[in-house]
Amino acid sequence: MRPFLLLAALAVAGCASTAVPVELDPLPTRRAADGLLQRPDLQALVDLQVRRDGAALAEALASPDSLVRARAAFALGSVQDEGAIDALRLRLDDPVPAVRADAAFALGQTADSSAGVALAISLRREATASVTAELLDALGKIGGQADLSAVLDAPLPTALEPARALALARFGMRGVVSDAWAGWLSAHLQDADPGVREGAAYALTRSPLEAWRSQAGAVHAAFDALGGDPARADLVRAVGRLEDPTDIPRLGAALESDPDWRTRVNAARALGAFGDQAARAALARAVDDPNPHVSQTAGGALASAGATPEAIDLAAAVLADDDRPWTVQASLLPLLAPSQPAAVLDWSDRQSDPFAKAAALSALGASEDGAVLSRLFTAARSDDTRLAVAALGALRQRWAVGGYGARRFYEAFAHGLRRADLATTSAAAPALADSAFWPLGAGALLREVYADLDAPTDVEPMAAIVQAIGRVRDGAEIDFLVGVALAGHPALREAARDALNDRLTEGVEVTLDAGGSPATTTIDWAHLANLGPRPRLVLDTDRGRVVIEMDAESAPQTVQRITLTAAQDLYDGVPFHRVVANFVVQGGDYARRDGYGGPETAIRSEFTRVRYETGTVGMASSGKDTEGSQFFVTHSPQPHLDGRYTAFGRVVEGQDVVDRLLQGDLVREAHIERDR
Repeated sequence: MRPFLLLAALAVAGCASTAVPVELDPLPTRRAADGLLQRPDLQALVDLQVRRDGAALAEALASPDSLVRARAAFALGSVQDEGAIDALRLRLDDPVPAVRADAAFALGQTADSSAGVALAISLRREATASVTAELLDALGKIGGQADLSAVLDAPLPTALEPARALALARFGMRGVVSDAWAGWLSAHLQDADPGVREGAAYALTRSPLEAWRSQAGAVHAAFDALGGDPARADLVRAVGRLEDPTDIPRLGAALESDPDWRTRVNAARALGAFGDQAARAALARAVDDPNPHVSQTAGGALASAGATPEAIDLAAAVLADDDRPWTVQASLLPLLAPSQPAAVLDWSDRQSDPFAKAAALSALGASEDGAVLSRLFTAARSDDTRLAVAALGALRQRWAVGGYGARRFYEAFAHGLRRADLATTSAAAPALADSAFWPLGAGALLREVYADLDAPTDVEPMAAIVQAIGRVRDGAEIDFLVGVALAGHPALREAARDALNDRLTEGVEVTLDAGGSPATTTIDWAHLANLGPRPRLVLDTDRGRVVIEMDAESAPQTVQRITLTAAQDLYDGVPFHRVVANFVVQGGDYARRDGYGGPETAIRSEFTRVRYETGTVGMASSGKDTEGSQFFVTHSPQPHLDGRYTAFGRVVEGQDVVDRLLQGDLVREAHIERDR
């Protein structure tokens, strides 16, 4: 953390004063266009961003051209160079609002709380609404207690109250809270503005419970009054966090009758935390919900609550019903696996979707049947990595229970590791850290396989191996970890640093130079200019058509990767390998189709001012600058993803299709439409 500057201003930030009238200009959902695709000088700044050259971008903040200053500030929001903080602070006084907005955004991305003072001072005097919104957001991301007071006390026009609510949610995510914070949120849970209601409710889902528990009455009142309102989906989560058994009827009623499937999904998750018979009964009824996301979530919650005779009978009946989506049936498999593993195996044999078969193998980790164990050992060597990974996970579960000899399990995990496959290696490495495997040579094997992998292509399994070696005690692990920590991909250096810190005496910390950035692709500006600033990605899926409008000016390298991939027909026939109800659907793994694949060269994280609202499209990653070809689409607002995952577009047609997609559904065909 940088030392505080302008110490005398710290007290000023929290004091009351006469408000500067705020100009009510429109609040854009993304940056205003700056002509990037036609201006080589702006393109040069993006090239600096790709090279992660923060010093050169900081120099550009002094340009006489306001578009250059704004673009440089925006680029620094992705580079996140602490050395540019002072230069960015100066741009908060820029005469051009667009520059001030981008500077505020970039400061919010730095994770440096010392910038909070300057942001709070700027908030007091800012007269342009779009800039004020970015200042509020940045303060929510990095501000301290004094800055929280500044946000609570700021006199704002009604149009900016949703931005205040979201900023308060961001404070809460970081544990920066107060009684006044909790009081403001509870007072606005039933606000007339839906954006304020949603922001206030969301804040309660990711903030320390004890900070707002005293406001439970207001939470219950809003919950009861807002049936069908989008904010109720988060209020359900808040009520569930209270863990009050008297709320079971309230949650059960929402699960049964709320018209919004997202609220019903969250109600099912909340009820899953209760072992009460009434909660189980509500979940059992919801297994028949017409929305497969709700019925699947209810089934999973019922299974996690533990097996009862009634739940087992329900699971058997659902598995026998061929009209049910396999995802719903699979959610109940853990109820049958311990006592009826043959039924699970029979169901698996009837399935054609590899994801379904993998779900069955995962469930069988709870079975103690000898025949099942042999099936798992066989599946762990399957050519289909989805099956192999599921079997390895089940074997880890069986091994943890105990009662088995180490050799056979070691051989299975060693085989998975030696495949040098992103999925199986990542699954096997943690298992081999078990002390029972050290005498069998686990440490040497982990280091041997690591040496055969290459970053960034193999960065995920390499990181898993580093983490596993951090738990091995065979005398060679420290030298290995120090070697990784001093060279290699940033994600691996970080993993090695964390492993070393876990090994050292409390209070001793290893700090390392971040080093350079991994190689990436250059940007073909002629290609992007031909597409235009708002090209569209059209996905014809098993459930219907989805049209995504992309923002080439905010995320040019990402849009280039997506459009070139689609133009080569690589997305055709690719499944949505991950679907999390009321969160995201994720696809784009054309290389493997199991969620572990993508192109050989990663692209940079391009953090944008596009918010993760319903239908926002972002890039999946395993850490900064590891994006490939996989993308996801949100079911609902997910503000905690803002500024952490590249947001490059939004659904403009077919959000109802997105909401119907299930795991294993395919993109039949993908193509690109130019911005006309």
